[in-house]
This record gives sequence, structure tokens and C-alpha cells, in this order.
Amino acid sequence: MNELAIYPENTFQKIRLYISYWLGYILLFSLVQGLPTNDFWRAFYNECYSVFPKIIFVLLIVEVAMPKLFFRKKKTLFIFIYLISILFFAFLQRLIDNYIIIAFYLTEWKSEPLFSAPVYLYNVIKLQFVVTVPLIIKLVYYIAEAKNKVQLIISEKLQAELFSLRNQFHPHFLFNVLNSLYSKILSKSDDSADIVLKISDFLRYSVYEVNTKHIPLEKEIEYLQNYISLQQLRFDNRLELSFSTNGITENQVIEPFLILPFIENSFKYCLDDVSLKAWITISITFSEEWLIIKIENSLPQDFFENKKTKNPYSGIGISNVKRRLELLYPQKHILNIKNEVESFFVSLKIKINDTN
Repeated sequence: MNELAIYPENTFQKIRLYISYWLGYILLFSLVQGLPTNDFWRAFYNECYSVFPKIIFVLLIVEVAMPKLFFRKKKTLFIFIYLISILFFAFLQRLIDNYIIIAFYLTEWKSEPLFSAPVYLYNVIKLQFVVTVPLIIKLVYYIAEAKNKVQLIISEKLQAELFSLRNQFHPHFLFNVLNSLYSKILSKSDDSADIVLKISDFLRYSVYEVNTKHIPLEKEIEYLQNYISLQQLRFDNRLELSFSTNGITENQVIEPFLILPFIENSFKYCLDDVSLKAWITISITFSEEWLIIKIENSLPQDFFENKKTKNPYSGIGISNVKRRLELLYPQKHILNIKNEVESFFVSLKIKINDTN
């Protein structure tokens, strides 16, 4: 995860960040302690000597205790280690102050007892100050990293759901087409080779485009036209079909297999075995960033009396495509389905990308 570049995982970058932090700390306290006495350099040397226990303390807490204890829900043990460490390094700091800095550099100063409360507390406060910034950065980074992991899991779950929805292909369509092809072959029809070619293109698209996130809209329409041509084999002259497109260019892209379930339903319900005539009208238009699909199909007489369902568009296929629209185009699609006495009408508007 690299959303927070302020706390990189790369070891070299982390070392460079720590070096910058400690140089800034030394300069800050050298100025605070040296400017009032006009003795910046002596204050600078003192801070350089006393910085080593602080560095070890910060690394122990931020790089060891937090990952191994705090982030693993062992917070009580972390607090205990933290308190013991800050007291120990404050004592170590007192040893450096008395036996190095005062003994060799501030000889005019009088040494305080090692456990003098005010001086000891001052060292504890300095340790707390110096660890606060790295600790907060580490904590913020951890929260951001955890959030990214949750988002990644959600994203992978949605992708798996989309993949499952895309793969819910209905084999009954292929059975019907193959039966039609069989009849054509028996009658030695010249259309047989063309049918085989269309079936090949249809299956190739269904297999290889299922994992593609975006495809050209023109390619999706070509796939729909192959599907429609194959479906028409079943009905011959019994079906009047109008298919029109407008405003479609090579720059538009769309998620695959979104339009097909609605066209499948129009064929499924417009004709039955006893109906003499039926019609389907399909219009696909692109206008001002919106792809507009309108599909209307006739219904057989006494359709609702003969069917158990009152709404042909309430099946699994349509439920799946509705779910996909919610996942892929949230707040960017409008779906309307009208149930008329003699026909069904579907209007779908999708805001899609145009590479221009």
C-alpha cells in the first residue's frame, strides 16, 4: 500500500525519513536551548549526544511494539511495554546528562540526583514529545492501509459477483439454434454455413469477452446482431423485427452483456408455438453521453392468463442485469419497464464513456 507516502514501506525511504526527522528535532531543540544563552553550538553538541537513547526508544515503540503488539490487539501489553520503556530510557538519559554532558561540556552546571523528580519528569516529557509524531504517522498509515485492504476485499467480491452474473448463460438458446441448424442441414439449405459461422462468432464473444471490463459499443452491437440473426431462424416469416442504431461511434465503450438479457426476454415472450405473427422493435441510440436502449415486443393473446408470472421481466436473468447495473453504473443508469396489455416496453439509459 502506498497511499500514504509520508510513511513508506521501502527501507531506504524509511531511513531517509527518520534521518530528516532527527535532524529537524536536533536543530529545533538546539535553537530553543541555545538562542537564549547565545550558545547554539554547545546546545547542538549536547543534543547530538543525548539523541541516541531517543532514537532507540522511538524505533522500539514505533517499529517493534506497535506492529507486534498494538496492531495485533495486544494493547494492554503494549501500554505496559511503553511505560517501562519510557521510564527506562528517561533513566538512561539522566545517566548521559550527568556523566557525559555535564561532566565534560557543562562543567559549570551542578549535577542533579539521578532520580530527581523535576529533571526525570523533563526527560520523560522529551521522550513523549519525540515519539508522538512518528507514532501518530504510523497509526494513521495503519488505519489507511487497513481501509485499503477492506476496499480491496470489497472490490474483489464485487468483481467475483460480476463474473458470476456474466457467466449465467442460458443453454436453451443454443439448443434451439442447433435444432434449427439441424433442420437446415437436413433440408440442405444454403444458410447452414452462415449459421455455423454466426454460432462460432457468438460463442467466441461469449467466452473471450466475459472477463473484459470494457468493450467497444460497436462490438457489443455486432454481438447482439448475431444473436438476433440466430433467433430469427426459429421464427422465419412469423416475426417482424426492426433493429436500428444512431450516433454510435468507435469511441464509445460499455460493460459487455448488459443489453442482451432484455433482448432475450423480448424473443422469449413475444412468440409461442401457436402464435401466427409477432413483432419486436429495438432501438439503440447514443446522445450527449447517454446510451439509450428501447425494446418493445408484442405479447401473444391471453398471455397473462396462460402464464403463471404476471411480469416476464421479473426472472433471474433480468434480476441479474439489474444487479450488474447497480454495481457498474451506480447513479448513472435509468431503467423503466412498462407492462402493457398487448406488449412490453423497456427503456434503459446508461451514461457511458466516450474516449473522445
